[in-house]
Amino acid sequence: MNAKAVLICAVGMAAVPPAFGADVAALEMPCNQLLPDDPDLRLGQVIGAGPVGVLTDGPNCPGPAVACRTKASARPGQNLLLGRSRADYICAFNARTDSTGWLPQQRVAAHPLDPAPPLAAWLGTWRYYDDKIVLKRAGEILDAEGEAYWPGKNVMPANEGAFAGTAKPAGNRLHFGDGAPGCEVDMALAGSFLVVTDNHGCGGHNVSFSGIYTRRGRQQAR
Repeated sequence: MNAKAVLICAVGMAAVPPAFGADVAALEMPCNQLLPDDPDLRLGQVIGAGPVGVLTDGPNCPGPAVACRTKASARPGQNLLLGRSRADYICAFNARTDSTGWLPQQRVAAHPLDPAPPLAAWLGTWRYYDDKIVLKRAGEILDAEGEAYWPGKNVMPANEGAFAGTAKPAGNRLHFGDGAPGCEVDMALAGSFLVVTDNHGCGGHNVSFSGIYTRRGRQQAR
């Protein structure tokens, strides 16, 4: 089965020229989720001296105003998953604090993703809170099993979801699902991060596999 991308539809403003409309849309997009098909996905590392504060979205944010600041920060040398840019800031996921927010671009060194990682780079147990995806090698393809919960595995009564399947990566992208009504899961491998989204058809109410997974111990409940 060949990998395929999720189609994300954007609604433009008919009265605005396409180029200008695209710029406006980019400025308005919040830094709250990174998706597998995001063309701006990159790896990054905090540079410079001392921790750098994470900034939030809001009126006149990101920016230097006190209202834009959060309690989260990123440390020098820390690895990040990067997304879109806005003015002098870049959207970043911080695995240490499990937070996504804006960082000053001057404090971040960006690196492109491996466009065709080896099959071995996908393998392992990937976790996002209580949700788990296990990827194993089956010849030249990957075998996947996933389990997800909402609001958490130990929060009763918990809604549950699951998927299983085999697929072959297309570069750094991976898709599970045959296009028929049912569960569809898309992934992008970004170094030590696995970026996942689904079609909300993989389990009970509010259950979703969407998130940024890492190979580490179980996280706290949401």
